Formats: sequence, structure tokens, C-alpha cells
Amino acid sequence: MEYLALYRKYRPKELDEVVGQSEIKKILASSIENGTITHAYLFSGPRGTGKTTMAKILSKMVNCEAPVHGNACNKCSSCLNILNSNDVIEIDAASNNGVDEIRDLREKANLVPSSSKYKVYIIDEVHMLTTQAFNALLKTLEEPPKHVIFVLATTEYYKIPLTITSRCQKFQFNKINISDIVDRLREISKLENINVTDDALYEIAKISDGGMRDSINFLDQLRSFSNEKITIDDVFNVCGNVSSEEIFGLFENIYNNQAENVVSFFENMDVNGKNYGKFFEDVVLFLKDVVLVKRDVNYKYIKNNVDYMKKMSSMYSLEMLFYIIDAINNLMSKLGSVSRQSVIVIANFLIIMDKIATVYLKNSSELLKFNKKNEVVNENVNLTVNEHDKLTVETVDLEKNNEIKNNIISENYIKNKEIIINNTFAVASKDIKNNLQKKFAIISDYLTDKKFTTVASILIDTVIEVAGIKYIILSAKNDMIVDKIYNNYKLCNEFLAVIFGEEYNFVVINNNEWNIYRDAYINNVRSGKKYVLKQLENNLISEIVNDKEPTIVDKLFELVGEDVVEFK
Repeated sequence: MEYLALYRKYRPKELDEVVGQSEIKKILASSIENGTITHAYLFSGPRGTGKTTMAKILSKMVNCEAPVHGNACNKCSSCLNILNSNDVIEIDAASNNGVDEIRDLREKANLVPSSSKYKVYIIDEVHMLTTQAFNALLKTLEEPPKHVIFVLATTEYYKIPLTITSRCQKFQFNKINISDIVDRLREISKLENINVTDDALYEIAKISDGGMRDSINFLDQLRSFSNEKITIDDVFNVCGNVSSEEIFGLFENIYNNQAENVVSFFENMDVNGKNYGKFFEDVVLFLKDVVLVKRDVNYKYIKNNVDYMKKMSSMYSLEMLFYIIDAINNLMSKLGSVSRQSVIVIANFLIIMDKIATVYLKNSSELLKFNKKNEVVNENVNLTVNEHDKLTVETVDLEKNNEIKNNIISENYIKNKEIIINNTFAVASKDIKNNLQKKFAIISDYLTDKKFTTVASILIDTVIEVAGIKYIILSAKNDMIVDKIYNNYKLCNEFLAVIFGEEYNFVVINNNEWNIYRDAYINNVRSGKKYVLKQLENNLISEIVNDKEPTIVDKLFELVGEDVVEFK
């Protein structure tokens, strides 16, 4: 008995069997039920999403003698014989794209159906027709015989002339959801007695990129590769892809500055004949998912293993991730013109690793001391069960007290916001700002720190706009980041004191607010006005050191200790 490929064997024969495309199925069934069948349909979308299959099912539906809610009954003589009938004509436009073939189609279209209500022409890859062929088809689409229905299918909609598309009902087929593909593969595996792991099915679905036919075909191929049980390793061996685990391992080595392991990774890729183009596509998708995790995007949009995404996001900042993605895109553009691709890839990844080590992950002696101190404290903790319970209760009470104190401090600083902004402009120093920016770059070192991981992940998305003695203005992209910082103000203040080496009074404002303050500052300076220090409320500030010659206003400030006029 001749073997039938799985994608042919399990090709849907009725509307309900089609995976995905629920809106299209609903519209087509409704049009049959209501008798609003049009003369021309245009199905467009990625490969393997059901365009030709739906066209064949439609040809059965329009000719069914007793449709049920628009669906074919699959019992009448028309349903049983339609696909073998001369009244359903499939044309491959890739090989029949000339004007002569279309003229022949026009002549035959005038003939009445042999045994059905409608003669259905399915023209696959219709974008391959020549301009002359499209012109010949146009007249028939304009004034078609009543017994003819055209179904045009294409993967490249933009190549079809507007004169053609404007005469068709257009349906856009979307990529099929991964979970839907997995469900269908699981169903086929059960029917075919194929032993396959769930993670392998998910990887097959991911590789197929939303195409049902490709995924079934790949499952068929894997069945021949592994007679006993198909695992995720089999999937990677056959398709030549690299797993999420391996990609994470590569970037873990880059983060830890393990040059030898990075070189070994790419040497193994070269020996195993892995395709660099496919590899970099997977890497960019992997990094995209890491960015989504850092942005707290819903996990349903993430295609890779979420556990690896979380680990990676705790190590790399957004700035680092965007730098790596940009560097890989530049590398991909170079590979086409070189013979020894592995050499260029290794060299470029070593450059990426060095950049991360020297710019983004500068070693901090304070961080090392802090971690060692914590390790000593943790090693010395040895509690009985009762002592542990007691400590837990006390810790909870302490957390509540800290939360109350933090809220009070946050409120006080919000009250002092205008004064801190004024004072920062008053003592602004470019040298201090540059020095603090260098120290600010080590924030990423604290993303895995037990104490400061939360505030480090928030503050990493801020920018130092102005800085001076004891004062800083930070800007953030949106109010959500601003709110998070003020909700953790005490810990943020403590964290900044650690990385800067001393405590600073700071405010955080969104980018729009910063633009307003900056413009006002520039205008005031241009008009000859000068900012002077003002007194903060609630004694939340240590005394400001000013090495400039004191003015009358400065002395008044020192004597009275009250707010003075903002400009002099």
C-alpha cells in the first residue's frame, strides 16, 4: 500500500476540522446559509494556514444539496463526489501563469457545470500570473457567468493588481496559534501511535512559525528519524536549531566573561554544520522574549521557555539587551560576504562580551564587599524552630514599620519636590554629573542582589539629568516608573548612597515634566536669574557645602533658615 504523507492524510475535509481562522469559517458558513455567495474570493496569508484547504471545502459547501447551518452535509452525491468532479478545477498559477492559459480558462468557464450547481476555479499562488494574464482574468471577474465561482489564493497579496482585489471578497488568513497547532499534533500522534513528548510538540509548533502543514510534515519526518520516542533533542538534531537552554548558556557565559566557553560554543556549531542565519533568528527571538519579560508583558506573547527568560532578564539590563540585538543585526549583514563565517561570528561575540564586561558590568569593590558581608551574616545564622518562628513574626512587624516610615519619607520628599529641583539647579555641576553617571552604570551589577534587586530593576530605567552637591534630578519614561520609585523611596535612597558613596537628595520626574523644568531653567539663566538654595522641610537633608563666596542672600538663608525668594 502506497504511503500517504500525514499532511495529506489529515487534511481537513469540512469547516470544523480547520484549525484556527474562526472568523473566516464563521463568515463563509453564514454566507452559504443566507444565500449570499459571491462570484470571487481572495484568500491571502502565510503558507500552511489553510487557504487551499478552505477553498476546497468552500467548493463542497456551495454545491451541497442539503447544507446544515452553512456546512456541507457530507452525505449527498455532490459532497461525496465533488472533489473528483470536473466542476472543481485547481490551477497552479506558478506553472500556468501565461495569458494563453487564462484565455483557455475564460472559454471553459462559459460551459455549464457537468453535475453541480457551481463550477469552482481555485487558482493557487495567483500572484505569479503575468500582467497580461491578470488583464485577461479581469474581464471574467467583472462579468462572470452565474454558475462560476473563483477562489484566488496567495501568499503575497501586495503583488496582485488592485483591479483584481477590488472585485473579490478578501479574507486574510493568520498564522495559527502555537497551542492550537500542538493540540492538533497531539491528536494526530495519538491516531498514528506516535510517541512524542509535549516539549517536542511545542518546539515543532514554534519552528513551523504558525503553519499547520509545516508542523505536520515535520512530525512525519521525525517519526522516520526516531522509531521509539520523539524528544526535543530529536527536534533540534533534525531541524538544525539551537535550544533555548543552549542560547541561555551562551549568554550566561558572556555575562560571566567566560571567553573559552563562548569560543567552544561556536566551534561546536561549526563542526555540527549549524546554520548561522537560522541561529541568529532564534537568538533575536530569544532576546525579544527577554525584553518582554523585563517589561512585564503577558507570558502568552512569549514563545521561548519562560524560566530561561526570567533568569536572563535578572542578569541583563534593557540597555544591554538592545545593544546585543543591534550588534547581532550588524553581524548578520556581514556574514553573506565572508567564507569563514565561524571566525567572524566568534570575533564579534568576543567583542560583545568585552563591551558588556567593560561598559555594562564594571566590577564594583563595594558590591563584592557587600555580598561577602551578607554571606558571613547568613553563615552565622543558626536558629531553632521556635527561634525561627519568633524571628519571622518580628520581621513582619519590622517590615510594616519600614513601610510606614517609607511612606512618610516618600510624602515628605514629594512635598519637597520643587525645592529639591530648585536646589539641584542651584548647585548643578557637569563634573559631578559625569562622575555620578559612571557610578550609575554599575546598577546592573545589583539586579541579582538579594537586597537591592527590586530598586535596581526600577532605577535602571532612569537617567541622571542634573546633579550637584547632595542633589540629583532623575527622569523616567513614564509615571509608572516614577510611582514605583516613590513607593520604594527609602530603599532607593539607601541604594543610591551605596553606589554613589554618599547620600543624595533626589527627585524623579517623567520625561515630559523634565522637558518643562529644563526649558524653564534655560529661560531663567538667559534672562539673568540665578537659582539659590532653599530650606528643606522635616530635616531630611544634611547641610549643603558651598565652596562659593557667600552672598547676602546666602547669609540670610543661613541666619533665618527659611525659604527665600527663588531667584535673585
